[in-house]
Amino acid sequence: MNEYCRLTGYTAVTFTSVDKGRNPVYHTNVMMCIGKTYAVICLESIPYPAERKKLIDSLLATNKEIIDISFTQLDHFAGNMLQVKNVTGELLLVMSSQAYASLTTAQVDKLQKHNRIIHSPLDTIETAGGGSARCMMAEVFLEKN
Repeated sequence: MNEYCRLTGYTAVTFTSVDKGRNPVYHTNVMMCIGKTYAVICLESIPYPAERKKLIDSLLATNKEIIDISFTQLDHFAGNMLQVKNVTGELLLVMSSQAYASLTTAQVDKLQKHNRIIHSPLDTIETAGGGSARCMMAEVFLEKN
């Protein structure tokens, strides 16, 4: 991690995350999604106040709007979303229909200020595969020449 941060100029913000049963969350894509101008995050999954504050401060320092989700929403894959850009440059937020249905109207409104939302039923992958939309998509950050 330190070498990656050195090469990219990023700063690591490490924290502990747990599910409602206090079991460790195995990957951050379960509990948060970071878009260009926002972060969807299950803040209650970060049990240590100092770590939670450090993460919030870091996100706010990069001008991200924080959209907090609950453990119930985390269980419905609301942290497993991915912001993408289509060929015309439009930002889109891709998620499962289950994740979308778990969001409140206020959360949807906030997200739609940043990008259009696209959702699709992903029942098979969410039931049998253990993941959701973000787990099914590859991220490529290279600009086309």
